[in-house]
Amino acid sequence: MNQTTIFWPVLAHVLLIYIVYCVLGRRRYGAIRSGEAKAGQFKVRSAEPASSVTVAANLTNQFELPVLFYVLCLTLHLTNGVNYLTLSLM
Repeated sequence: MNQTTIFWPVLAHVLLIYIVYCVLGRRRYGAIRSGEAKAGQFKVRSAEPASSVTVAANLTNQFELPVLFYVLCLTLHLTNGVNYLTLSLM
């Protein structure tokens, strides 16, 4: 099996992060445009409107546990441990 196939799940996760950034930007822009929030409110999450705070929390979560996922993918690649089982578990 090609050892670089382990990076497809990594690329899918990077795409997910970009999508979450886009959703967050649209929600914040919509909140500012509707008058629900002012631009300065986004500095502190407690003052952020509920429509965007959930997406902001999701974005924060994307940089916590997935770091272990990246380490595992890199380790599998370096040790030639990529097979159909490890790829399907990712």
